[in-house]
Amino acid sequence: MIRFNKHEEKAVLHNPLKDFEIDSQPIEYREDPLTGLTSFVRTGRAFWAGIYKTDEILLNRLIEESRPRCFFCPEKVAIATPKFPANFIPEGRLIKGEATLFPNLFAHKQYSAIIALTQRHYLKLNEFEPDLLLNGLKLADFFIRRAHEVSGVEYAEIGGNYLYPGGASIVHPHLQVILSNGAHYLIKVYLEKGKAHYRKYSNNFWEELIEKEKEIGERYLGRVGSTEWFTPYAPIREDEVNAVVPKKSNFLEFNDHDWESIAHGLSRVLKAYYDKGYSCYNFAIYSGPLGKRFRHLWAGIKIVSRSSVQTYPVSDTWYSNCILLDGFVVEPPEDIAKGIRPYFT
Repeated sequence: MIRFNKHEEKAVLHNPLKDFEIDSQPIEYREDPLTGLTSFVRTGRAFWAGIYKTDEILLNRLIEESRPRCFFCPEKVAIATPKFPANFIPEGRLIKGEATLFPNLFAHKQYSAIIALTQRHYLKLNEFEPDLLLNGLKLADFFIRRAHEVSGVEYAEIGGNYLYPGGASIVHPHLQVILSNGAHYLIKVYLEKGKAHYRKYSNNFWEELIEKEKEIGERYLGRVGSTEWFTPYAPIREDEVNAVVPKKSNFLEFNDHDWESIAHGLSRVLKAYYDKGYSCYNFAIYSGPLGKRFRHLWAGIKIVSRSSVQTYPVSDTWYSNCILLDGFVVEPPEDIAKGIRPYFT
């Protein structure tokens, strides 16, 4: 049985921003209903939302300054990016629509590829159209299947970092596709906790979660094709949106409809971020071990906004989340869902 555990606290102080009147700031301590990971919702820090607003003048300058040396742009991608060995991908690189897949020059794990999504050097978040994202995801799908075919590698991930505050080293829109025989931490936790839940209740946790979220109605966003979208009860970062692919536990079970559904849902979330004034994001599409089907695990995606390009940036990463592993957010996930839900109707 799923429980949404929460503890409410208040911080009390004489606030100089309010003429030193007594200020009572509500804080919620939440636990993820599957993993137990913690998240703090602190609305008293709402003024920090300003770090998510984009300095358009600075951003435009960075776009123009970086364009001439960008090796993901079409005039350079064929001569400045690496190629795969012929016995792995005979063509060296793969192209679908505007998207191009090639090796990461500085590999993260055993198999590490980059997908330049478009010929355009920069896209606003409302310009990540489903077809553009789908071309990239289909290349990722091919790469994952090929790597597994060649070596039996088990763990795959697809990720997106956009612009410098989001961890990207290059402006040009791109994806990462990474495979290894070492599982990343999230999937290890999901496998362990999902299995324990299934053994105890004879039910898939995510199936129960979606039904519960639909019943509550506060965080559920909607169904897009074969995928279910919602905001998590205990988010790890601002504006977090999650989705799952029901009955599919690993990427090799995905079909074209699944990838199309993810592309359409992701595009909607990024449009919502754009309308809030944001320019940066992270997302990760996760999967269980390739070729192994589990009743207790559903594959899915997590998307978060990041602090935007600004002249005097304040990082949204600090010791509490990068070392102590606490989630910290300003807006409750129920409010995030209320703002994003219209994009799913």
